[in-house]
Amino acid sequence: MSTIQQSGPQSLSNNEAHAKLIAELQGQPMHVPDMLSLFPNWPSCGRNKFYNRLKVEIDDIVQRVYPDDVSRKKAAKNNFAFFTSIWYPDIDFEHLYTGGIFSYWIFAVDDLMDANDEALALDLAAATRYRQQTIRFCRYWLGLDMLPVQPSETKTTIGSIVSRLFSRLPPSQTAKPKSGPEPEPEAPNLPTGVFKEFGQRVARHHSITFRERFAKEIQDYLDHCEIEQRERLTGETSPDVDSYLRIRYYTSAVRLYCYITQICYGIEIPTWVQDSPEMKVVWDETDYVIIIGNDILSAKKELAAGCVHNAVPVMFHQGQPLSAVIPLLIKRLEESRDRFDDAAFKVLEMCKSSDSEILPAVVQYIDGLRTIATGTIEFCKISPRYGLEPYFNPDGTMDVVL
Repeated sequence: MSTIQQSGPQSLSNNEAHAKLIAELQGQPMHVPDMLSLFPNWPSCGRNKFYNRLKVEIDDIVQRVYPDDVSRKKAAKNNFAFFTSIWYPDIDFEHLYTGGIFSYWIFAVDDLMDANDEALALDLAAATRYRQQTIRFCRYWLGLDMLPVQPSETKTTIGSIVSRLFSRLPPSQTAKPKSGPEPEPEAPNLPTGVFKEFGQRVARHHSITFRERFAKEIQDYLDHCEIEQRERLTGETSPDVDSYLRIRYYTSAVRLYCYITQICYGIEIPTWVQDSPEMKVVWDETDYVIIIGNDILSAKKELAAGCVHNAVPVMFHQGQPLSAVIPLLIKRLEESRDRFDDAAFKVLEMCKSSDSEILPAVVQYIDGLRTIATGTIEFCKISPRYGLEPYFNPDGTMDVVL
């Protein structure tokens, strides 16, 4: 893996290798089959009845976080409430709200590090500092770390603003991380500071073991975002799709949602089930189904943003014509679906024979993972974030012009 000797603001538009690849792909037609039809036995096309209520709450956060209309409109276009309502169609409002603020947070963090019109995305050193601040902030509000008391640089900090803006909890229910001196760490910025309320909610309802495991996934996500950023800034393209998927496995944030799904359903899957080889396969294939589905449907958006870290341009760069890339990715998608179903059956059989009392929660959880997989396909097709509506065909297929 190459490293950057001097990290400063760089422009991806000056990267000749990436620019050439983008130019070769843009304008080409890409036929996409009806991917939801590949999952006839998986839950899909649900909408949470509290969607409109959640949208009001999330839109209010967006209005308060962003100082200018351009940023507000960009964030509102993503419609995090719609995304969360598709992924979790059957949960109550409080759990939906918890999932909604996390979805807002992870999209905001990802775009800060990834979008080429963001300063952090073009400055490795600054982004590394941001990631360090972010994991410190997250661990604190998950109730995991005690921090040494440090003097505030100013009386008005981002942290104090975050406290005023985002907590919907009455003072008696605002969870503090641990007893003793509890200096609040500075939020890296206002969008990232939204994690405070999310972390408080998780800390009140989930065990320290669960929260430690979840925090480790956040750390893994941020660490692999750095690897991905280094590749992007040095002009590297993954040598093959498997190398790309090994990095994307973490930067997709799907593994985080394997925990968010438990949070949204108000359950904790026992560690012996989570650590079983069978459940590992379920998690892996959830990740790959979502990555492949998202990469196909987001390819146009990514290329327009100057990004080639996507399975479509990676395989095209290897010499595959675009007409062959999509069928090959669809074959991978179907294989992941089948491996998921086989492993899920084994997990359920294991639970039946070992601890039948946990079976209903595990059934609910596995179907929840299926729902977030099909929900990703649906969201990407419909959301203005991806701009695919003009390319819909009546039979559910799409003919996208990249």
